[in-house]
Amino acid sequence: MIGTGWLLVLAAWADEPAPAPEPAADADEEIVVYGELQVEQARQQVIQDLAELGFTDEVTRLGDRTIYRHGAAWAGEVVLFDDGWMRVKRQPLRVEGRPMPWAKLDSPGAWLGCLVWPWLCVRTTGATFGHRKWLAHEGRTVEALHADVETWGDRIADLATDRTVAALGPRLEALWEHGVPLGGSGPPLATMADRRSELLSFYASRTDTVWGEEVRDAVGGFCRAVVQHSDDPFTDAELRDFAERYPGLPSPLTPRAGVED
Repeated sequence: MIGTGWLLVLAAWADEPAPAPEPAADADEEIVVYGELQVEQARQQVIQDLAELGFTDEVTRLGDRTIYRHGAAWAGEVVLFDDGWMRVKRQPLRVEGRPMPWAKLDSPGAWLGCLVWPWLCVRTTGATFGHRKWLAHEGRTVEALHADVETWGDRIADLATDRTVAALGPRLEALWEHGVPLGGSGPPLATMADRRSELLSFYASRTDTVWGEEVRDAVGGFCRAVVQHSDDPFTDAELRDFAERYPGLPSPLTPRAGVED
């Protein structure tokens, strides 16, 4: 038999409201997080390529770039920039405390070894390697890394576009509802005609790339779904003027094939 105290506890549990379901993750946020993961995966592939080529002797972080040096000075170094660019260059002439059986690189014991064998502490091969030989080696290194570095750069561009599109909706709404320029500066656009003109100018100014098209699709979708169903849609004159100014560019009211609003 259950005591009165337990009955009260059970009754209290029964009266407790069910926990509220966790809010679903925002779709735009999920896209951006996935894009960040793709960027990191592409970057790790480039780093793996560098390791396979021997660029593991020294890794140095400087500002917006990371330098990977080859164990053989004549093989140079590869500089990876955070924005996806790569540069292959010679290693500079430098003096260092070379590792000894009893001492690590640049340790006091290593520098003492330089007093006995000073020629071991001067790394000149990178600076004295023949020009033609260096160009041939540089070309081979670039060729070996090019495909994966290009993929990494594309994933960085994808992520930047995802972030732009995710932030674009509130900016478009602020323009249409309150006249806030899409550039974020300048006086408010007072008339609806000025706001429509701002939308068309922004739409036309996107680059002719897959990333520019993605942003343009978002702007076009807003024009079709919001502007054209408002009390102030684009006029025929505005659309004719747009077609004359940008003859090779589809109207924002015409979605690309395979693009849904």
